[in-house]
Amino acid sequence: MKVSLPFSMIRKNLGDNNRSVTSIEQAQRLVEVGLQLRQTREHHSLSLDMVAAYTMIRRHLLQALEEGIVENLPEPVYTQGLIRRYANALGLNGEELANFFLPEPIILSLESSSWLLPLPQLRPTHLYLTYILLILGTMNGLVYLIQSSPQVQILPESRIAEVPATSTTQSVSVSANNSTPGQDQLAVQATSTSINNNKTNSPTSPVSPPAPINQTVEVGITVKDESWVLIEVDGKTEFQGILAGGSKRSWKANNELVVVAGNAGGVMVTVNNGKSQRLGEPGMVEEVIFKSNQPQPQTSNSNS
Repeated sequence: MKVSLPFSMIRKNLGDNNRSVTSIEQAQRLVEVGLQLRQTREHHSLSLDMVAAYTMIRRHLLQALEEGIVENLPEPVYTQGLIRRYANALGLNGEELANFFLPEPIILSLESSSWLLPLPQLRPTHLYLTYILLILGTMNGLVYLIQSSPQVQILPESRIAEVPATSTTQSVSVSANNSTPGQDQLAVQATSTSINNNKTNSPTSPVSPPAPINQTVEVGITVKDESWVLIEVDGKTEFQGILAGGSKRSWKANNELVVVAGNAGGVMVTVNNGKSQRLGEPGMVEEVIFKSNQPQPQTSNSNS
């Protein structure tokens, strides 16, 4: 005897099957991606702690990515971002690996969506109304600007004498109906004479020249204790590896130079041949950015 299931129950079962198939495919892809990430990391002789310090990703998440443990990872969308950042840090194509783990869904085009409502059709009447509203708005704006603009007051000739001769900030306006050309010329000469006298009597203050700005930044490193070091010059990785105690290196950048040390207390830095300073505390991971057009960062004094 056949029993017919309701349509809603059939659709729910199909949806659960599709999600389970998708989860299995994502787990298989994650295993392949994690294997490639782990092989690349071991090829560069990097530990998970070093990668975690550089990528700012927690160690247990990196380990879950390499081992393909989906249960220890966040949602697939966030996992895709972790794969992209991890792969880019190792010099791989992060975008390609992230898209391999979680392919972009197929989006239906608007032409194939028959359920969309048609857009309203514009008519000439609508255009005329738009033009009229635009003209009215422009006229209202012009009227507002004219009303809010400051008005110039014309002082009578009797009040010109009340203006002090030593004032250089007040303007003297002469009425054109009550003054003669000779009086206007005398008033202009008196005003210019008072301005020249004020300029002569006022002391001149020395102007300090602007502080010079370094066009480039040069950073020198002296390793006291063995430490893993990463150097980026203008966005490009110039060095990445472990430096033994007693090593001395220097780099120069036009815009920006980034120094990352796994043992900040064992690394001494000098900026533009300045005073040697300790990069950070012993055993701590520290990242310092030096820029050519900004003041040098303040660090603790070194103890030699």
